[in-house]
Amino acid sequence: MTVGESASVAYILETLGTHSEIAKVGRARFPGTIAERNALWREFRNYTRQAISNFQAAQLVPNRSAALLYYYAMMNFAKAELLDTHAGNIVDRRIGHGLSFSPTAAKTVSGDALIVRDGIFRLLYERRLGKTIRIGERLPVARLLTQIPEIASQLSTVDGGTCQVSGLFQMLARDAEQAWSLIAIADPGIPSGNNATRKLLARNFEEVERPPDWRDHFALSRAFSRSLTFHESLRKIDARGVNAIPVSTTRIIFDIDDILGTQSSEDSDAWIAPSLYKTRMLPMPPAFARYALTYYASSLVRYKPQMFDSQLHPEQAYLFDAIARELAVPMLQDTLSAISQKTVLFRRAGSWRT
Repeated sequence: MTVGESASVAYILETLGTHSEIAKVGRARFPGTIAERNALWREFRNYTRQAISNFQAAQLVPNRSAALLYYYAMMNFAKAELLDTHAGNIVDRRIGHGLSFSPTAAKTVSGDALIVRDGIFRLLYERRLGKTIRIGERLPVARLLTQIPEIASQLSTVDGGTCQVSGLFQMLARDAEQAWSLIAIADPGIPSGNNATRKLLARNFEEVERPPDWRDHFALSRAFSRSLTFHESLRKIDARGVNAIPVSTTRIIFDIDDILGTQSSEDSDAWIAPSLYKTRMLPMPPAFARYALTYYASSLVRYKPQMFDSQLHPEQAYLFDAIARELAVPMLQDTLSAISQKTVLFRRAGSWRT
């Protein structure tokens, strides 16, 4: 689903409100009798209302302190999202965060890590990605930071770190017999040392020379100046006797689903988000890195605020001010797509013009 305007808090909250406040929309999410569906919808409505209240309150709080309210907002949205499949874990139950961290032992952002536990984060990960993440999995904060495109410039300023996420553009092509996918990956591209990511890409796509008239094919402006590498899918779809490109061609991109992330910027069609680990595949799209880092920031705000003291730790304060500010709308976009159960993309009027 494409919305003909840029993403805004007002629009997204209003749309989420249709699921929580309009009975026929909210009930349609759930199986069972009318009574059972009504009961789950009421639970959904109250979690969503609480999430919206927390989110709106967070927008009035300056700097990194807002992370606490943003995390509570995302946690309540997550509970609402999970109700149709995990009501037994949530309704009248105490469910854990799904992440753990010892703020009292925290010393530096670069050395901290989160540990996956049973609870919301793990259930959300499995629901959205269709993959399991093991209890006890270690998520280094320094690596999570590199999985978030919205803070690329701040990360570089603070410690010279490089965002690992790249913009991706896709076009579909065909000849007389076959159809295939052609993707363009913008700087920084696939990290040279990330073998798990490179192996996945190489199993499904091969790098090719820059096509002629590539700007026109990808509908990119002449002002577009970022460096791109081009990759053609190894899988081809039979197109003989078909006038149009077969619909199944659009699904080829999901052969690399483990390293794809839904766009949160109008500047690309999607994100390429490499494996969190270099030698083994651990998918960590920006949506989950945002959630995990907001949990981390909320823990420090509650229990060890001196980690963000602007005199003692100015770099950390600067970075997490940016996190609180820049991740709010992308996290809402993630939530809207998940609760709507379809990918919602935002394109402002005129953005398709080249």
